[in-house]
Amino acid sequence: MFTIKARDLAAILDRVAPHRFRTDDDTHDLDVLVLDCTPGHLHAVACGERTLAVARTAVTGDAWTAPVGYDDAAALRAWLESSDHVTVEHVTSGGHQKLRFTEGVAEITVPAACQSSRLPWRALLRLALGARNHPLAVGRPVQMNADDLALWGNAGAGGEAIEFRSLGPVGTVVTAGDDFLGLQAPHTWDGPTPGEGWSSSLRTRMFLFAGAFLEVGARYADHTGTAWVVPARPAPGEELMLVSADCAAVALPISQVIAGGNLLIRLPD
Repeated sequence: MFTIKARDLAAILDRVAPHRFRTDDDTHDLDVLVLDCTPGHLHAVACGERTLAVARTAVTGDAWTAPVGYDDAAALRAWLESSDHVTVEHVTSGGHQKLRFTEGVAEITVPAACQSSRLPWRALLRLALGARNHPLAVGRPVQMNADDLALWGNAGAGGEAIEFRSLGPVGTVVTAGDDFLGLQAPHTWDGPTPGEGWSSSLRTRMFLFAGAFLEVGARYADHTGTAWVVPARPAPGEELMLVSADCAAVALPISQVIAGGNLLIRLPD
């Protein structure tokens, strides 16, 4: 749980909102906005057919990840218009993940999107940033059309310069200030290294549980082959909750998941 200025939360939602799959295409279960919290930052993550966008703002909170449907994200954004400082809680109720936002007696609760698959946004950005010095990127022009450029307009909503750098065959990295990072599928310039200062946000989040290391956001299989995701590090004295990889809104305590066999197998990203 943490408290955040409503305008800061609204800003990161606005910066990534244009990035989504076409509204007339219902085949994508990643048509969500992901809220991802680390001990130092709250991230808003959105993905479209050819783009990935991540905006962040500093917080002091726990580690958790929750996909939110765009309609619910829009309702939250509208609710923030009349708010000042908002308390954010990640809760599990009746086996379902929820995000609760409160200010005084005002409250809005947003459920996790049960239809959503896991979006491995950290792995995608690590791959892209690892290609920053790829020789094929040197001197390569960045090519975008008007529709591409329109998607990135919100990145600099606070007056930041929006910068594009080709990564050759990997695509184009988009930065706007210190707290926005994006990736556009393949489309040079001299300037600051894109993604600099994001190492803590992209670092693997491991913790020790019952003698084994688990990673927040990673997928694990139980003895039946059912896949589960670790959504957040448990607080001291709390039991670790696992979320179904097939239905993001369904969560069970780890003791129930491993009741038939005390083993979880890490699945690849």
